[in-house]
Amino acid sequence: MKPITRFLAVIFSLAAVVCAPHVAVTLAQELKREAIIEGAKKEGKVHIYALLAVPEHMQIIQRFKEKYPFIEPSLYRATSERLYTRIETEARANTHVVDVIGVSGFQYYQLLKRGLIGKYESPERKVFDPAFRDKDGLWTAYYVNPMVTAFNTRQLAPQEAPKSYGDMVDPKWKGKLVMEDEEIEWFSTMMSFWGEEKGLAYMQRLAAQNYVIRHGHTLMTQLVAAGEYPAAVIVYAPQTQSIRNAGAPIDWHPLNPTVSGVNLMGRAAKAPHPNAAMLYIDHMLSEEIQKNFLSAKFFKVSARQGISSAVAEKLSKVKVIPVDIAQSEHFERHRKKFREIFFGQR
Repeated sequence: MKPITRFLAVIFSLAAVVCAPHVAVTLAQELKREAIIEGAKKEGKVHIYALLAVPEHMQIIQRFKEKYPFIEPSLYRATSERLYTRIETEARANTHVVDVIGVSGFQYYQLLKRGLIGKYESPERKVFDPAFRDKDGLWTAYYVNPMVTAFNTRQLAPQEAPKSYGDMVDPKWKGKLVMEDEEIEWFSTMMSFWGEEKGLAYMQRLAAQNYVIRHGHTLMTQLVAAGEYPAAVIVYAPQTQSIRNAGAPIDWHPLNPTVSGVNLMGRAAKAPHPNAAMLYIDHMLSEEIQKNFLSAKFFKVSARQGISSAVAEKLSKVKVIPVDIAQSEHFERHRKKFREIFFGQR
């Protein structure tokens, strides 16, 4: 054998050794996926309980049906609290209907505690921000809700509007801004992030501002856009950006850190259609759905890395921390403390 021929043979042999593990892993993944698809064909259905608005979710479901015409999806949509109640009630009655569960972080945590969530390590999860997926394959944030300050652009210039935690306790804003009456997830997460002493001191200063208290982030966003208040303490960035894009005189600033609500998705522990559930979770977490539907069409913020948007661009300048879902363990204590601080109720 000529030297050059021998050299090439050695190189090819080494390449085969190096690539073999990768090839084996890829082949195993493909075989596993084929098995899931075959199982889903036999199941023929998938039942989804999720809080994404019906008109939006049905577009995602329609795309799923185009990819997997042998599966008939059904959707039950309600608030996160009602979804939790329904899932728990069905479980207690030993009636297992739901396959895919998509609720907010606090309710999801309670379902986890009750053993109602099963593991599934979707291959799509690896490209999600690690802060927005658990390490055991029990949940992934299928979209997130960053909590920011908003202001009316006809009343305030960007540099005049509150844009930091310090700004929100500036005496010049006393009695002038609007705030949500049930801001428990933000409150508990910031108390956890800052620690009890610093967190309590700040919340007491914020309460002393005597802001106008209203119920509902949507309502507050609309009131600021209508000019009834110059700014809001905490609203959702995607919703605010959406009505800004529609022409409303409103804009927003990210706080540092920005707390982000999380809407989590996973497979029910006793899903009657487990293979179809896995396909649907893959579908929801896929780049196509996260980028072209949730981000581009619905102004949601994706936790999948590499998906840009006007909201994501602003948030890139600050630290974003997910709602601490473990604080759900002490929800009533946090609610009591919140109401004690902001309403003087004991």
